Amino acid sequence: MSEPPEPTGLRELFGGAITVDLPTRMVDVSDFRPVPDNQEVWTDADRDESVIVELLERVDVGPSDAEGAAAWFFRDLAAVNDASVESGLSRIVSTTRMTTKDALPSLNGPFEHASMCVGTQRMAKGRDGDDKRNDVDVVVVCVRLTQVNTDVLITLNRTTRVAPGSSADAPRAEEKREEELSAAATATRVAASLRIRDWNLFG
Repeated sequence: MSEPPEPTGLRELFGGAITVDLPTRMVDVSDFRPVPDNQEVWTDADRDESVIVELLERVDVGPSDAEGAAAWFFRDLAAVNDASVESGLSRIVSTTRMTTKDALPSLNGPFEHASMCVGTQRMAKGRDGDDKRNDVDVVVVCVRLTQVNTDVLITLNRTTRVAPGSSADAPRAEEKREEELSAAATATRVAASLRIRDWNLFG
């Protein structure tokens, strides 16, 4: 019999205006380095894994919205990471539209829709060169809050293979534990816990 999913804890983001459940092993990156005001970043350095919750002005993604805005944001992130989908260094595995409250049971308020994009990116960390690209599972969830003209992005990055000599050489990054959820399942749990406690956050 497999172990139960790893424990999570309620985390207050953006001064408590938003809350989500995150794995208890993750720590707040802002405790040891600056983080942009529109982001909350939590990490488990031992596994080279992070969850980023980001607030962005709603982006018009055009026809891409038919498959869900998350895929557009995944492609944009891959390009920023110098690992565009077109280059073959990133790959979209699946996209899912999350159009009902069943997908986001904790979200208290209307939303246009949400979507999730699951994929992989081969990216170098920091100043590492192309010969030190790590394999990373990347999951992007986009929640479109039309009434406040905002996209809420939840991005999970989980390193699955560390290149020799990479500065991301985390000793436990390649461990696989029976109770560990997939990156997509972990991101789904985080998104399902998303709750906005103060809509004044959006002005």
